[in-house]
Amino acid sequence: MQTDRVATHVEGLDELMGGGIPKGHVTVISGLPGTMKSSLAFSILHRNAGEGAPVGVYVTLEQTKASLAHQMAGMGFEEPDTRVGIVDGASIRKDLRKDVPKVWREFLHRAFEIRRGVQEIDLLVLDSLEALEVLAQFDNPRADLFGLFEWLRSLDLTSFILTEAPPETLLFPGEAIHHLDASYLADGVIHLKMHPVSDVAIQRRLRVVKMRGTAHETGYLALVFEDGTFGVTRAMSV
Repeated sequence: MQTDRVATHVEGLDELMGGGIPKGHVTVISGLPGTMKSSLAFSILHRNAGEGAPVGVYVTLEQTKASLAHQMAGMGFEEPDTRVGIVDGASIRKDLRKDVPKVWREFLHRAFEIRRGVQEIDLLVLDSLEALEVLAQFDNPRADLFGLFEWLRSLDLTSFILTEAPPETLLFPGEAIHHLDASYLADGVIHLKMHPVSDVAIQRRLRVVKMRGTAHETGYLALVFEDGTFGVTRAMSV
């Protein structure tokens, strides 16, 4: 049976995942600062925008709408604030004030429903898990994460959660175990990293750690970005 998919429009990647990400998946995009997590997630929404195409909404809990739109325009994405719906979590957080930690689910529901009231939504990005943890002050991270993933799946859309936790460090002492839980709970995990290829040069790399319901490349690929477009190529072993 053929699975409906959402194309990432990352050149060279979709064909390595059977055509893209299966619709309805909750996918974690992980990586340390500078690995272009936000830009990659925004690109997926931006490249999917168009007449009759999936409608994407980017919920930012760290930046204002104007700041994110300016950042993405600088990256080469045309009309970022009209092609992609941007929900400014910072503004909503001000409205909820001190009650936010107690009603974080309601906070997310409100942020989402504000936009869904304008138009139907097919794609959703939540940026980021770390910001949500600070905002919500998780009392029981495992239970709260489970509730978050269940809520996302109930929305009948394809969603992405950004996190700074790299899978390579999750098995080492001192790392918050609930970040590992997020990888377990997710339908897909895409990891980005900076890899040194010489004493002075760094290469961005991408790896599809897991993607339920589809065969996929498991090794690291070189990630390139030019003129507002992402692409992957075979990474040279260094």
